[in-house]
Amino acid sequence: ELEILKKYLPEQMDEGQIKEKAQKAIKESGATGPQDTGRVMSVLMSKLKGKADGSLVSKIVAELLNNL
Repeated sequence: ELEILKKYLPEQMDEGQIKEKAQKAIKESGATGPQDTGRVMSVLMSKLKGKADGSLVSKIVAELLNNL
């Protein structure tokens, strides 16, 4: 049953792919720090909908913004 379901579910992105997309979204949104998390998440999740776990995306975005 699991194999049948996997055929119909979108493939999930790995952490490296999410990080790459997050870095692009940060540049695209003009984010300058953690206060811009919402703006970055809005841009990013519209592109990753169904392809990545939102909590993992949020964690990666927070790490990247804290290091700006």
